[in-house]
Amino acid sequence: MTYSQANSRQTRRDDGSILPLALVMSVVISVVVISLASYVITGLRYGHVVEDRADRLAAADGGMRYAIERLQSSAYAGCLTNLGTSGYTIDFPQKINDADVDVTCTKGSNSINDIKAWAIIVTGAGVPAGQWMWQTQGGGGKTKLLGGPVWITDPGRSDLKSPIEVEDGDIWYYRADCTAPNLTLESNLTFTPDYRGTICVDKPWNVIYTTPTVGAFPGVADVANTNRPVVVDTNGCTVVRPGRYTVMPALGPNTYFQSGNYYFHNVLLDITNATVTAGWPDQNKYGDKQFVENAKCDSAIAADKSSGSAPGATLYLGGSSKIEIGNKGKLEILRRLQGNSLVSIQVIESTTANASASTLGYNNNIVWTKSGANSDLALHGLLWAPKAQLEFGNVTNAANGQLLGGAAVGRIVLQASASANAFIIRVEGSPIEFELRIDSTAVLNGQSTTMTAVVQVDDQGTTAVNSMRVRE
Repeated sequence: MTYSQANSRQTRRDDGSILPLALVMSVVISVVVISLASYVITGLRYGHVVEDRADRLAAADGGMRYAIERLQSSAYAGCLTNLGTSGYTIDFPQKINDADVDVTCTKGSNSINDIKAWAIIVTGAGVPAGQWMWQTQGGGGKTKLLGGPVWITDPGRSDLKSPIEVEDGDIWYYRADCTAPNLTLESNLTFTPDYRGTICVDKPWNVIYTTPTVGAFPGVADVANTNRPVVVDTNGCTVVRPGRYTVMPALGPNTYFQSGNYYFHNVLLDITNATVTAGWPDQNKYGDKQFVENAKCDSAIAADKSSGSAPGATLYLGGSSKIEIGNKGKLEILRRLQGNSLVSIQVIESTTANASASTLGYNNNIVWTKSGANSDLALHGLLWAPKAQLEFGNVTNAANGQLLGGAAVGRIVLQASASANAFIIRVEGSPIEFELRIDSTAVLNGQSTTMTAVVQVDDQGTTAVNSMRVRE
């Protein structure tokens, strides 16, 4: 059939009128072309949806890996404060596949105390406006080292007369408005690695951190356990027993405080010409080991351990109680678990029937290592005195001068001579298991994909992902 023949054919309309067949075919072809174009467009749109979802999923996975890596290096410290109770969000440093990524961490029910992740917390509580909150002195230019995350309410209020370095951590600080923090740092402050720096938080220290649990100690009416007499064993070790003290125990040249809790009421603990070890170390559970040699007390320490006592000691300080380490004085306090915190020294903050609140303020030293030959301090657990001052004097020679379990103080003074070779404040590996939920959310073109994981850190600091799922 020729075209002219086809064109001569006719098609009847519904109203009875006649249409040429060629016109009918043109309409049919147009409908088919339009339908095909619509199908192609729909396919392209679906393809973009699938591609966007894949990009979001990859971006969320990148954020999750970033979060777990930071958690392993104790760099995700905000998660372990009260910020992590309801969920703490940190922006991912850059876009992935053009997607914006937020990482939020939330503490699990089995979690550690708010201060475990921090090398030191300087609250600035009570420090008058215009006065420094932290200070470095002396040392012939020797750099002081802070290892791990650091909180200083206002790092700009500093008096750094000698260099200080923050290693493997950032400095966190408070501003009511973090969009315009107006912070200036001194040139004597450096970070290692150099991508570390400062992080602004819009909540003050007393919102972020909570007071550690106060352990049990003898009350006012417990006469039998008040001012207990010391015992000197056959090796010449003076043994002090847990209890309540309103006078300084009679220390010997070599002294051992048995594992347990001690409350000191208006007592100056003057440790001069004496080596004092408090509590026995638990190497298996806490990775703890004794640093300061105290050989004459080795038998007393072994006997205490074999008695079934829990490891470590905690010294609670009420009223005007404080600790001063003088010439040839050495103090080492091993870790003791109180609630979910490992504590060496803690001030009493509220007066009760059996304890008085500490009266020391920002310009009163709660612990002072005086300048002198061979003074030594090693605290394996937390030092909690958020309104008082900590002063490391001119720590010399091989003196440890170590805070290994973190410290929360109102103000801090750091000194060290050029010969000091062990001066350090740092975070040690976590000896307590804890759990976090991490949500990594990627947003692209108005749509979001969230990857959620439950991450557990064991008592050796090993990170494991217990579960993971993807939520739209």
